[in-house]
Amino acid sequence: MAIQTTRRGILIGAVALGASGRSWAQSPREITMSLPSRSLVAASPRIADELGLFAAHGLKPKFTYMDSANASTLALISRSVDVAMSGTADAVAAQAHGQKVLIIANTFAGLSGNLVLSKAVADRLGVTPSARIGERLKALDGLLIASTSATSSFTISYGNSARAAGSNIRFTYMGLPAMVAALETGVVQGIIATAPFWTVPVVKGTAVLWIAGPKGELPAEFLPASAADLQVMRDYADANPDVVKAVIAVIAELRKAIVERPADVKAAIARLYPELNAATLELIYGVDAAAWNAAPLTAADVAHEIAYVKLSGGPIEQLAGINPASMLLP
Repeated sequence: MAIQTTRRGILIGAVALGASGRSWAQSPREITMSLPSRSLVAASPRIADELGLFAAHGLKPKFTYMDSANASTLALISRSVDVAMSGTADAVAAQAHGQKVLIIANTFAGLSGNLVLSKAVADRLGVTPSARIGERLKALDGLLIASTSATSSFTISYGNSARAAGSNIRFTYMGLPAMVAALETGVVQGIIATAPFWTVPVVKGTAVLWIAGPKGELPAEFLPASAADLQVMRDYADANPDVVKAVIAVIAELRKAIVERPADVKAAIARLYPELNAATLELIYGVDAAAWNAAPLTAADVAHEIAYVKLSGGPIEQLAGINPASMLLP
């Protein structure tokens, strides 16, 4: 920096040097974080970063995108990343196999999948999308619905809820990108998908939102405690308590922004997903915002998740030995 001889110049130079000194002393700490997908369900950390919340807490996240929640947790266990976003069920499964995974922040409460029906199918059911949930579930009897896999939370939650209501969904399985075409061509009568996939036919008017998973419309016993949360290994948490504390603070501030500054959050989402038009963004926010504003998990929530994993036929003996509180920070 050039030396300035005027009184004002000396003051400016001193301020600049002071600011630079603080920057060098407090340069952001880079952390690696795996995300299970580029979907909006997994977008909370990216939204927080877009809002400058990580930088405000001295962190610089480096995001790595995985193929699934399970792959994200495996990246954490292998120490390929510092923090992983994954499903609570994946953390429970890892704990059941002896891996000391800690959940530090809840980023998407409950179930992320929405059930959408073809408008033509919905019109002939004799039940409206505003009917009681039991009536809407019963109306699904015999319908062919696309889900992501036989063991996914979508299949577990909707399948068990429908059976409890006295109906039987016929499931078929495919990837999320293929679901919209399958619905619009009549290959399936409904799909269970996350944003933005479920919104495409709804915005076009060729389908209707039948059951909103993120709004907690299904019976509580058939809902996961959380669709996505941030996880670290216990030894990492012990060695880096300042980082863990900062990440928790970032997510807490994002929750506050979702409620108090929705325009800023929507603008951040629009920058991250420029392909979403205003109508689609409003539709997604109206359904998913409450789930993004996810309260921290409790030991009771983890116990509920263990019971939920058992619905999928998980390793019952290992699950029985898990202390729910051991998966959370004290």
